[in-house]
Amino acid sequence: MRKITTVSGGAVGALLARSLIAAVGLAAVLTGCTAPDPGPAVVTVTATAIDPEAASDVTESPSATASGVQVDARVVDHLGNRYEVVTLPLDQWNVRVDWDPRADGVMLTDLLAADPSIAVATNAGIFTPEFAPGGLLVSEGVTLRDLNLADGGGNFHLKPNGVFEMRDDGTAAVVDSTAYSAGGVQFATQSGPALLLGGQVHPDFREGSTNLAFRSGVGVSPDGRTVYLALSWSLTNFHDFATLFRDELGCDDALYLDGQISRLWVAGDGEPDAFAGPFAGMITARPAGQ
Repeated sequence: MRKITTVSGGAVGALLARSLIAAVGLAAVLTGCTAPDPGPAVVTVTATAIDPEAASDVTESPSATASGVQVDARVVDHLGNRYEVVTLPLDQWNVRVDWDPRADGVMLTDLLAADPSIAVATNAGIFTPEFAPGGLLVSEGVTLRDLNLADGGGNFHLKPNGVFEMRDDGTAAVVDSTAYSAGGVQFATQSGPALLLGGQVHPDFREGSTNLAFRSGVGVSPDGRTVYLALSWSLTNFHDFATLFRDELGCDDALYLDGQISRLWVAGDGEPDAFAGPFAGMITARPAGQ
């Protein structure tokens, strides 16, 4: 089971505002929706976009996941912002990356309807206007989209960028794209910029930057046995988002996934909103054994 919150009407306004931003931002998905950077209190909540002011009005009640397994979904306060964080120990969860090259994108609602065993879902790395991954995507050991080391504009090409990968030994990692090796990789998505590599914040991020946006990302514990998914509830800069993973979650390596179009759905959240998609690759989690 997991715990969910009931919130005031301000949450509805926040979700609508974010959905409108997402609709506008979709045209710029390959750039990651924002330009490159110039220069914990914990409660259990739902994963939909919620007005941070409304989060203080928390009441908790149990809600079952697809198989009755508890999902660790929390709100973490960090440097004045709140972030939804889902913690996925890999001895309890099967985490995978999927993309259907034949589809013109996938709506989150359709993904969940097709597979009720999904307990957690979020959009994977930055994708093109044709709903193809902007870089590497591996699913079930098959490379569906090649590694992209090209230079260019936008967040994806803010080097170093990185690859989130799930390995056949049951561990996960985030690696510099230039260091990626396909051996043993079962699932992977490439995006950019890398938030953290080896515990170091991306060299182009600046503390106090005014380049603010909604942001989503993925981090991995130093032992590779826990995956963290995070989504900001408010506008945040890259530096603060990177230090969330380092200082609050204990990650040495983390990767930016996408911007204001992002969603992080957890079983118990109910129907995704109408602007939850279309996406290209998706990161999903199911209870181990499913």
